[in-house]
Amino acid sequence: MRKYAIVFDIGGLYIKAAVLDEQGRLVPDSYMIYPSRSKERKEELLRHLVDLVKQQTNRIMAKSFRIEGIGYAFPGPFDYERGISYIRDVDKFENIYGVNLRQELSHRLAQESSFAGKRAPGFHIVFENDANLFALGEYEIGKAGRYAKSLCLTIGTGAGSAFLELGELVKHRRDVPENGWIYNQPFRDSVVDDYISKRGIVRLLREAGLADDEIDVKSAAELAKAGDERAADVFRRFGGMIGEMLRPFVRSFQPEAVVIGGQIVKSKELFLDSVREALRDCPVALEVTDETSISTFAGVSRLLRQRHNVIEK
Repeated sequence: MRKYAIVFDIGGLYIKAAVLDEQGRLVPDSYMIYPSRSKERKEELLRHLVDLVKQQTNRIMAKSFRIEGIGYAFPGPFDYERGISYIRDVDKFENIYGVNLRQELSHRLAQESSFAGKRAPGFHIVFENDANLFALGEYEIGKAGRYAKSLCLTIGTGAGSAFLELGELVKHRRDVPENGWIYNQPFRDSVVDDYISKRGIVRLLREAGLADDEIDVKSAAELAKAGDERAADVFRRFGGMIGEMLRPFVRSFQPEAVVIGGQIVKSKELFLDSVREALRDCPVALEVTDETSISTFAGVSRLLRQRHNVIEK
């Protein structure tokens, strides 16, 4: 009987989902992008998450199969061991603050007859920080695997980070910030997340006189690519800020490479040179991953296999 895992990369705007086989390979036609509905009330959001599990299960064409587990790459703050979200004050997922998602989803899925009978005996649901899973997946199938030490950075609605050494996450050591998280580290007059993020770009757009009700990061990038010098300068300044922010962590951890993923890489040609310039005196390679979610899925698959092996022992 074939066995599969369902994996989700949870973002503030979108949820990317896929089904993976026992070897961690993407099942054809199972990679989907759904709205996150991150501002919905608790009941609506939980119903949405359950529905997505059912939809992904329906994408499995095998006649006889079992679901070994479901894995979620979730932004923090989050108690990943227990499955409890502590996200607040960032305009996403605030209505599930303090909710034990593992318990809620397990209970609700057990009530769904179309899904309950497809669970494998050792079925389990796992959660982990999205940046950590991106890093682990990058080491397994992506560009971080070329290096003994790397700093992985995801830039979207916030700044996610993970420090890797020989394929293992470094979270509690003097040369990295606590948990490997840079988002809450001091930067300029605030913290990293306020600058190295979507809202950080919007701040620069406002300063350039470009931010209004009609413009967002995507349209600003299109303006820059079309030759608008003010918009292009915003992205150059943003790249300079990324490099400035990275410098102390690069000096402390001394990675061989910085691997950047997230929504921002769609505009990489607008800011990467500025990042390189800001890091010019640091001996570190700069790598970019276009399909962040594919690496994240690989990281979720690795985590599910690890947990499954622990359960079997």
